[in-house]
Amino acid sequence: MIVQSLTLQHDRKTTVPGLREALTALPPVPPPISFSEYAALSAGDRDVYDEARQDFVRLTLRVPTPEQDVSARILAKLIASNQRRKNSRRGIMISAPMFYGKTELALLLARSVEREHARRYPDYTERGEVPVVWIEVTDHATGKALLAQIIRFLAPTAAEPTRINTHDLRRQAVELLHSHHTKLLVIDEAHNLGGSEPSSVIKALQNESSATVALVGIDLAGGKAFGSGEGLQVTMRCDLVELRKVDIRTDSGLDLWKRWVATFDRNLPLCEHRPGTLTRNHLALHAAASGRLAILAMIVERLISSILGEPARVDEEVTRERLFAVLDGLRQTTPVRHRIKLDDLVDAA
Repeated sequence: MIVQSLTLQHDRKTTVPGLREALTALPPVPPPISFSEYAALSAGDRDVYDEARQDFVRLTLRVPTPEQDVSARILAKLIASNQRRKNSRRGIMISAPMFYGKTELALLLARSVEREHARRYPDYTERGEVPVVWIEVTDHATGKALLAQIIRFLAPTAAEPTRINTHDLRRQAVELLHSHHTKLLVIDEAHNLGGSEPSSVIKALQNESSATVALVGIDLAGGKAFGSGEGLQVTMRCDLVELRKVDIRTDSGLDLWKRWVATFDRNLPLCEHRPGTLTRNHLALHAAASGRLAILAMIVERLISSILGEPARVDEEVTRERLFAVLDGLRQTTPVRHRIKLDDLVDAA
């Protein structure tokens, strides 16, 4: 059995190498083996295998969502049309509270744009093309700071002038986006933008650059950044995708949640895993996750980590005791204060 360890060289998505690493770091599912075969491995090989399994769960194991399909269709149309517009180009907003998977959705969209560009232009990296730019804004970020991040992303070695006005910064940023054939500009944590200046800068970018702007953040349409004043002009130029809790009181919501849980259950990279316990406890998991996919994914990730962290384990079966230990820990360490008890859970049939 050959398992390659995942090696990451960059900590941030806000550089070209870091973003491309984030878009391509998708480890395959490790080859399945029996627990006896696992126990026969050397300690070093077990560590590598365990690490590969956790990397698969953290980085690769995902479930399809309705918002992914909607966002992908919107973005493809915007990118196609914005390159032919001369003014008032449209963008996309991805808005939700915390723990709803906003950044994960934005990464998925960025990955699709990068892959499509690579398919059409296989030598795009040699030509210096950067189809996706990713920036993250901090609290009370100004328009000048936003433009400076774009410039640093695309020209990290360029000397930063000590004194430059917003107009010249914008011109430089627009020229770089054009010369690098950028199609998507992701502004993550966009709710941190405040005041009219950042909104006017984003509006100017939409006017002057053919790159489609994707704003990602908390309560964007109703918050301080884009809910009123000049920010509202940006909102009106964007298609809004809001991520919501799954309401299992509806048939469609219940079916969607059950599919998500079953998908995770089928794909757990555990030795001799038999799906069942997660699926049978889908209602308890909904309560524990408060209907949020990002927390469900966190539960699955912690479940794998906790099982692989048992040094004296004799199997890797998902039991209600192991699942409850994770749910109880979640209650202690996150804002989700669920009331799931051990007796609420059942084992696989």
